[in-house]
Amino acid sequence: MTTKKTNICFVANFFKTFLFHELSKKLIEEGIGIYWIVTKLEQFDFLKEHYPKEQILYINRAFADIPSTSVDDFRLNELVYGDRVFKFDLQHGLNFLTNIQKSLYDFISTNELKFIFGEITWAHELLIQRMVQKRKELNSMYLECSLVRIPNNRLAFFKDDSQHEMVEFNLPVEVNEIIKLEKPAYLKLNDNIMKQKGSVLARLDRVRRFISGENIEKNDPNVITHKPTRFKVTSKEEYNKITYRRIDTVSFETIEQEKYIFVGFHKQPEASIDVSGRYYEDQALNAVNLWRLLPQGWKLVLKEHTNAIGDRTYNFYKKLLSYPNIVMVNEITDSKKLISSAQLVATVTGTIAYEAAMMKVPAITFAKVFFNRINYCRYVTLHDLINYDSLSTLVNDIRSEKDNRLEFSRYLMQNTFDGYISDYVTDPTVMEDENIEKLKNAFMTLLQKGNN
Repeated sequence: MTTKKTNICFVANFFKTFLFHELSKKLIEEGIGIYWIVTKLEQFDFLKEHYPKEQILYINRAFADIPSTSVDDFRLNELVYGDRVFKFDLQHGLNFLTNIQKSLYDFISTNELKFIFGEITWAHELLIQRMVQKRKELNSMYLECSLVRIPNNRLAFFKDDSQHEMVEFNLPVEVNEIIKLEKPAYLKLNDNIMKQKGSVLARLDRVRRFISGENIEKNDPNVITHKPTRFKVTSKEEYNKITYRRIDTVSFETIEQEKYIFVGFHKQPEASIDVSGRYYEDQALNAVNLWRLLPQGWKLVLKEHTNAIGDRTYNFYKKLLSYPNIVMVNEITDSKKLISSAQLVATVTGTIAYEAAMMKVPAITFAKVFFNRINYCRYVTLHDLINYDSLSTLVNDIRSEKDNRLEFSRYLMQNTFDGYISDYVTDPTVMEDENIEKLKNAFMTLLQKGNN
């Protein structure tokens, strides 16, 4: 009796493509069929050297000008609104997403793709996710394999675009203590990268690359190819970095004894806010709404993400700081200190709420996330907040919850895997044999579960 071969697909995504290619070589040895969906010509040419051409679907910018019938209603306006490239040309994005649907559907159907693995960053990735969710006859599932942030180097397979629902495995792992609270490894790495990017040489190199246009492939839908738009975006970012230094900030010591709500800004554009936090992506409005509900005598303490300096204008901060009892702390202030002294931590999907909950500090998120399983971290909507007679009542409600951090730790460890995902340019260690083997074990466990 022969067992039907399992076919899976990876959605290529910049340098992570090469990580998943290394993983694919291991999976092929296990009898898994590997397919690809790719938007970048350079990567298409690379993949053709290693896989049969018919196992690769190349969807480039040219599809926007090739009329095709749509497969279904996938709320495309939502997708282009949150896409970091299509938002500059909404009609082009709508055309592209409409015209690639039939090619995607036929590729998934014809090749009987059991699983499709990709991120939830780009509009075409979200389109594929929605397509396999809505069109049940495809008998396929779109999963994001992503780090869970805490503990370090631990990954899960997420079913949805807010990283709320993960595939459950109930692995035979014995957990008798609460997971250790530690700074996510990617944040440490990003801090070093941002220091390097801030140097004079790095800025000059960015100017050189802008002029040369290197790495800007005209048919890649995931890059801004219109030079005036690119100039506007990049020059604005550099100007924002300079003017950010004019913002008045306070030290932690000046607010340590105050009652305050701590809000940490997300980097933006970023999937964690523009996709997972859809409809709460206006971070200034979120802050103002919290201020409107601020209990008397409390402060609203804001902190910029170290990676996000340059994302927002001077006026963005100046307007927020014009509200009484809103203050900003310096971006290098230890978030752990800010969390520990806060009455409440508020974010859209940020790790600060995860850290707060693990420290038994009340936290809220405006989007559903997997760490809402911790009783000290509650998913709320603006409507929920308004219905409380006071935010202090919400804080007391959360504080009175049963401590289930051990149960959460057990759930997390039993449904996640040891392994690390990043691009090899940011962190070359991701390509080491030991890590690839860990990823293979995680994927094979998933595929075996899927076959059962």
